[in-house]
Amino acid sequence: MAEKNITIKQKNELGQLDTFYPKTIAAQVIESSTKMFLTDTDKAKYDANTSYTNATPIVEPIGGIEAGDTFDAVAMSDLMDQLLYPYVKPEITGTASVASRVVEKGVTTSVTYVDAVVTKKSDAITKVELFNNATSVEAKTEGVEAGGTFRFSQTISISDTSTLKVKATDSTGVVVEAEAATYTYVYPMYNGTCAAGATLTSADIVAMTKHVVEKGNESFTFDLTDNCAVIAYPASYGDLVAIRDDNGFNNIANFTKSVITVTGTDATSQNYNVYVKEPATATGFKFTIEF
Repeated sequence: MAEKNITIKQKNELGQLDTFYPKTIAAQVIESSTKMFLTDTDKAKYDANTSYTNATPIVEPIGGIEAGDTFDAVAMSDLMDQLLYPYVKPEITGTASVASRVVEKGVTTSVTYVDAVVTKKSDAITKVELFNNATSVEAKTEGVEAGGTFRFSQTISISDTSTLKVKATDSTGVVVEAEAATYTYVYPMYNGTCAAGATLTSADIVAMTKHVVEKGNESFTFDLTDNCAVIAYPASYGDLVAIRDDNGFNNIANFTKSVITVTGTDATSQNYNVYVKEPATATGFKFTIEF
C-alpha cells in the first residue's frame, strides 16, 4: 500500500516541540470528500460539526425554515443559507399613461404606455408581462434578470370596463402582479329640471347635467322656479330607497318615477329610471339619492 506522511508535534522535557514523522499506510487514513482522519472518532466529530440531523419537526418557522421541517445530515453551510437567506418573492408596481377612472360608455380610452417597476429579491427575474384583463399584450424576457423599470410602449384602445395589469416571474416560477389602471365604463346619471306636466324624452334627459359615476349615493343641486327637479339613472341600478333634502328628510314620496328609454353616447338604448318632483321654487337646493 502507498504510504502517507503525517506530521506530529509533541513537547519534550524542555518544553520545546519535537516533530515526528510516523509512517502510515493508506488504509489507516479515513477520508471525507475534503479531509483525512486518523480515526473513525475524529471523522465522526468532524461530521457532527459540519452537518445537522434532527428528526423533531420545527415548531415555529424561522428564516427560510418552515414549521414541520426536519433535518437529516444537512450540511451546516446549507442550513445557514436556509436560515439566513429565506426565499423572498419579487415585488412589482404598475402605472399607465392614463390613470384609473370612470368612463362613459361610448368614449374610448387610449393608453399609450404602461410602466412596470420590478424589484428582484431572492431569485432572478425571468419575465415581465403586460395584461389587458386576462389577455397578454406583451412580454419581456431579455435584460429583466436584475429587475428595474420596464416600459410597454403599446397603444391600447379601451371601450369597455378593463384592468391593465403587470406581472413578473422569477426563476422559481413564482408570479407577482400589480394593477396599473382600471377603467370602469358606465352609463351616466343626469339631473336637471322640467316644466310641470312635461313628457320627457331621451333628448331631454341627455341635455341635462351629466354625471359619469358608478352606482352609489349621489347629491345633485337644483335651481327651481316653479318647475320640477329631475333625477335620471340607469334602470339596472334598481329603485331608490330615499331622496333626502338638505335637512336629511326623505322626499321620495314627492317624486314620481317613470322609465324612459335613453340613447347614450355609444348609440345604444338603455332604460332609465326617471324621478320627477312636484313643482317648487328654490335656489341651490340639494337632493341626495340613496339606493
